[in-house]
This record gives sequence, structure tokens and C-alpha cells, in this order.
Amino acid sequence: MKPSKWSIALVYLATGLVTGLAHAQDMVDAESKVGTLEHLWGEAAQLRDVKALESIFDDSLVYVHIDGRLMTKAQVLADTKAADAVDIVVQSSLAQAHGNTVIVSGVMQLKGVERGKPYLRHGRFIDTWVYEEGHWLCVASMTTAMQP
Repeated sequence: MKPSKWSIALVYLATGLVTGLAHAQDMVDAESKVGTLEHLWGEAAQLRDVKALESIFDDSLVYVHIDGRLMTKAQVLADTKAADAVDIVVQSSLAQAHGNTVIVSGVMQLKGVERGKPYLRHGRFIDTWVYEEGHWLCVASMTTAMQP
């Protein structure tokens, strides 16, 4: 018996739905994994754990600090190592997957001591993560100062 046009169409439709659902789940998984890495980044920065930060930053990292400095991975790590105590609170964030890239945007608060003086800064950030060789790496980050 020859398959009807409708049965062929239903097979294509079902295949498309399954593929679409699998792709959607992959996107959710990517967003979740990168969200976890974002959280670990904050903890590592607070603890000045340069080794942990080194593992999540790509060697080509482009980082724009809240004060406007353009920094490389090496500069970010050196800055973190030399920093006084800092408390980072991410107040909200949203991760959006686009293939092998996840963009995270959010609002954060930095509280700490710099050159013996306490500070409180608020900023909006955007981080770009790329999936390479089996793991996620941050390739770009930018924070812009904002009013509380």
C-alpha cells in the first residue's frame, strides 16, 4: 500500500515537532548552565579565586569595567587578585540562548572598599558566552554604571 500524502505530511510534522522540542530543551539547558556559571563568577570574584575565573574566561576576553576601562583576561585576573573585599549582588538577570552562544543581561550591585574607602555601585551588565570544545566560556562582558 502506498502511503497517502496526509500520512507523509504527518510524519514530517511529527519529526519537526520532535526536533523543535529537542532544540528548545537544548536552549533551556544552555541558559541554565550559563546561569550557574554566572553565579560561580560572582562567588569567585568575591573570594578572589583567580584560578576559578581563569577557567570560565576565554583567552580573548574583552571586558569593559563599570568604570569604563577596557581590559583583557590577564588584566581582569590581576585586578581581581589585587582588589580589596567586594560583595557582588546580582539583583536580576536573564539568559538567552542563540545556538552555541548565550547572552546574559542583568542588574547588579557592587559593594566594597577601594583604597580604604567604602563604595556602593549599581550597574547593568551584558555577558556573552560561547560553547567551545565541550564547555562554556565568557568571551565578552560589559557593565555600565546606573543610578540606584
